[in-house]
Amino acid sequence: MIDTKHKKRLFIKIIFSLLSLILLFTLISCDPSEFLADDPKETGSEKESLNVETGEGSSDVLKLIEKRDFRELYPNFTSASRSQYKLEDIISRQEQIDERIGLQTMHLENVRKLDRASDERISVYEMNVVMQTSYGEMTRPLTLTFLYDELDEHWYLEYSPSLIFPGLTNENDLIVQRLNAHRGGIFDRNNIPLAVDGKGQIVGAISGLYDKADNAEVAQLLELTVEQVDAIMSQSWIGDNMFVPIKTQMEFNAAQLKKFPELHLEMRLFDTRLYPHSHSIAHLVGHVGEVTQEDLDNDEEGIYRERDMIGKRGLESLFEEELRAKRGVRVYLSGNEKQILYEVPAEAGQDFHLTIDIELQNKLYSLFKEDEGQAVCLDPYSGDILAILSFPSFDPNEFVQGISSASYQALLNDSRLPLWNKFQPRYAPGSTMKIPSAMAGLNSGVLTPDTTKTIIGKTWQPDASWGSYEIARFTVYDSPQDLTQAIVISDNIYFAQVALEMGRESFQEELLNLGFTEEVPSSYPFPTAQFSNSGDIGDSVMLAASSYGQGEIEVTATQMAAIFSAVAADGNIPAPRLLMSDEITVWKENVVSGANRDVLRQALRDAVEQTHRSNAYRDYATLGGKSGTVEAAWDSELERISLDSWFIGFDLDQPDMVIAIQEQNVHKSQDRPSAARRFGEVFDLLYQGESDSSGE
Repeated sequence: MIDTKHKKRLFIKIIFSLLSLILLFTLISCDPSEFLADDPKETGSEKESLNVETGEGSSDVLKLIEKRDFRELYPNFTSASRSQYKLEDIISRQEQIDERIGLQTMHLENVRKLDRASDERISVYEMNVVMQTSYGEMTRPLTLTFLYDELDEHWYLEYSPSLIFPGLTNENDLIVQRLNAHRGGIFDRNNIPLAVDGKGQIVGAISGLYDKADNAEVAQLLELTVEQVDAIMSQSWIGDNMFVPIKTQMEFNAAQLKKFPELHLEMRLFDTRLYPHSHSIAHLVGHVGEVTQEDLDNDEEGIYRERDMIGKRGLESLFEEELRAKRGVRVYLSGNEKQILYEVPAEAGQDFHLTIDIELQNKLYSLFKEDEGQAVCLDPYSGDILAILSFPSFDPNEFVQGISSASYQALLNDSRLPLWNKFQPRYAPGSTMKIPSAMAGLNSGVLTPDTTKTIIGKTWQPDASWGSYEIARFTVYDSPQDLTQAIVISDNIYFAQVALEMGRESFQEELLNLGFTEEVPSSYPFPTAQFSNSGDIGDSVMLAASSYGQGEIEVTATQMAAIFSAVAADGNIPAPRLLMSDEITVWKENVVSGANRDVLRQALRDAVEQTHRSNAYRDYATLGGKSGTVEAAWDSELERISLDSWFIGFDLDQPDMVIAIQEQNVHKSQDRPSAARRFGEVFDLLYQGESDSSGE
């Protein structure tokens, strides 16, 4: 009986032991995905679900890796991994790597298990890591190894630095090398550089050797104030034998360079943006400068980094996207064998070739640089903008590395507003508007070259409905006058009567045919011409005033030059062309007939011969043009109306260039030149004289 019971117990123990061995074998033979997966059916999918049991529930390992959540992953590393690597060290290195490459997202793709029949306590998975970074997409292979802990009956992930970035080890590092290329250049029509990358010059003092007693002499040598040099040499960070930057510029002259050693000054070269023609082309080309925090905040694509250069004004800003070099990157693992993991070559920015003739531009600037206003030179056939100036000007080279506060304040304090781009806005054109008004009247049929009007006295109004308002003319001419005579004496009343006879709708329609209120077809953003602040011309008083360029009618000097081009050349208004890559196009065709063009050309010639003989007439050329004077605004300082002077004209025998000049605030001094006077002097320069060709 006892033997039977003993045998029965022994049999049960044997059966139980066999079942335990079978269960243990089953546990060991399964992989982590089968043992821990929420749904075993998913193990065959593109991305297998690898779950690990934590103290707080179940977490998907792959998702945690993709999320870069090493704090959550850490308890699931093998005990050996946790002994070798501290959590904070892992996180610190991961954050450094992510910042270097500008990691945005990470995905694991093509997850697959390797067959390892030799050891069923090890499961190995291979996959691809796809990273979206600020430099582009990077794809790297990754291997994950899981070890089964029999005591815990749990699969643990073996950690290595490759989990941060595939290929990373304890001995190497991930290096991200930024590859740079040149910013695109800006050139004139003859391929002369206007804005290019190059070497600038910076002069500084060698502390310890430099004597502050020389501050006054240094200030004079470098065209600075003594206060500026005092402030620079008194900075708290200066120690012995240090280079203390004082002034940067494109190039110091020979006399300055010779004097530097005597004063313990040293000149060094540095990479910068250069503007060889500085002042003369500053408002058009503009300049670059270091990105500001606002620039970085507005940079949604993450293109810029601190200390990067960005276009700040002018064409440098307008064409920033095209001029900016496309930054490249080389990502590699350091070590004896530098392993390049990813590389995108840098691309140089796009070059721009302008229609500007910088030699012409510099000649004009030498004449206008002390004035206040603008000038535009337009080829009447092609519409090429040959020169376009705003004066006075500034040196854009000073702004690249950061202009000194004293120099900047001096520009702000200049009442002539050297920083303001004066050829950008539209203005009341004054009596130069009488040429477009004449074209409008001729095209409408209301006016002919022989239309004669007899106007008596200095002022006029059509009827009593105008109340006390009357139109005044500068020259009283009581005899009958035709269109040519009205242009020669610039009779406001004559043109007001023509506009009133046309009526508002007809007058506006004819000006529409000349491009008014229409977007200017140019790569440069010239504003559209307007009839009035509200859109349309209002009452008859405004209509009359608009005919002679007052009222609220406004237009740019460039568009006025384009309209005059129809008279100078072939009856067409050309599209103002600034880029050589743009097609030559006609903006408005046949806006004046050949016969009427001849009449207007002769009227412009007569105006120079008779009205402007003392300032615009030259016996060596057949010059013609129309002047204008605009009552711009009230000058509160001088307590009088401010006046702007206009002149637009060309050489009738050689009509290859229309010149539009606006001299602003000529009321401020009798010494300020009229636009008509400057018009004649321009041709003195072009046909006879020499000028400063440097643009400074």
